[in-house]
Amino acid sequence: MKASLQLLPFFASLLLGHRGLSHAEICGLEHSTIPVGSPVCLIDPSYTVFGKNSSRARRHSWTHSSPCSHGEWSEQPICVFTDAIFAGERGISLVTTPQRANYLATTPAFVEPAVLEGINRGLNPAKFEMRAIPGKGMGLIATAYIQRGDLLMAENPSLMVDYRAFNELTKVQYTSLQGHAVSNLPSSHSAIVLNLSAHTTDTSHLTLEEHVDLIASTNCFDIDPDEGDEDQHNSFYSLFPAIARFNHDCRPNADYVFSHRTLAQYIYAARDIAPGEELTISYINPLMSRAERQGRLKQWGFECACPLCTLDGARREESDKRIETIKKLHEELRNWGRESRACPEMAELLVGLYQMERLDTIMYEAYMFAALEYNAAGDPWMAVKYARLAVEWGIPMAGPEDEDMGDLRELAENPWGHWSWLKRVKQQEER
Repeated sequence: MKASLQLLPFFASLLLGHRGLSHAEICGLEHSTIPVGSPVCLIDPSYTVFGKNSSRARRHSWTHSSPCSHGEWSEQPICVFTDAIFAGERGISLVTTPQRANYLATTPAFVEPAVLEGINRGLNPAKFEMRAIPGKGMGLIATAYIQRGDLLMAENPSLMVDYRAFNELTKVQYTSLQGHAVSNLPSSHSAIVLNLSAHTTDTSHLTLEEHVDLIASTNCFDIDPDEGDEDQHNSFYSLFPAIARFNHDCRPNADYVFSHRTLAQYIYAARDIAPGEELTISYINPLMSRAERQGRLKQWGFECACPLCTLDGARREESDKRIETIKKLHEELRNWGRESRACPEMAELLVGLYQMERLDTIMYEAYMFAALEYNAAGDPWMAVKYARLAVEWGIPMAGPEDEDMGDLRELAENPWGHWSWLKRVKQQEER
């Protein structure tokens, strides 16, 4: 049942009155002294982005820029910012500080509309469709053959909530802001958000704020800040309605990567997918034991019944042992000190364990470790082989701009000039 979009009287009062201050007076105040509920002025010609040497500044007009709330120890207010014409009038709502909203408004997604071309649209021709899946509700089913690396979906968030809201505000405060943010979206967009699963069959008794909070806790992704964002310690809790239709599997056939340039989440096939297969992603770190996975997934309100979690006892134990071995190998291979026992054979074992565990979404990691170990041992051609494999598997899973992808490309082009060349050999000689 669709929740009511009626605003609470509290919010209505905030929109109608600002404690007697004019907009010009409010714009002249420091952020820390802006009254709760006042419109937020983002006109700041001294604000620069993309590095200290950049002179780009931007004035952005938000469709809505209130209400605001202050935490007891907050330095800045946390407000709702909605741009109803973002991404071809699809709209987007942020719950964050004025400074951070101003930063996001200067990113290419806002200032270069062309970068959003093709985002928020299905594939043409479509390669999947939404169907009812027994025991899971709705899900996405492949209707055509999909190759590993194929783009399945790209979507901008409907809602982005700064984690500072959860850390500095009360639950009443941040749920109120979330509710207001969704109600500010264009009506067709907010209806799609409110139609998402809240892991309850009856939402008629919920307020808008309660309903949105349940939807967010069931469907949101954590998005880390990019390098240009001064607020490096706070991720964004972000909602992508179409991507939320992907169900979970502990060994999924698809994975996601976020682009700060386009403010979009991209879903790529992690392996070849046949028609009739369900498209899945993982909600959790794949390198967890069955008990750890089940405990973590309880927050989404279900007990996982994927093929990995329903293995018989002996095979389940072997899977858990492989994961434990993988973690130990990671510790050795990441250790570049003289005491490390890392070697190419250890990296080959890691590759084999990743394959046995069907870790398709992070397979590039194993190939990366193998490339580095072979190069560190003085075998450039095996290093190039694994570096190329790592890049091929890593581009759709980690993104082409990922730092590791750049490092691996350098290794593949010139293994002798790479920082890892003969590194283990030299350490052996120094012992």
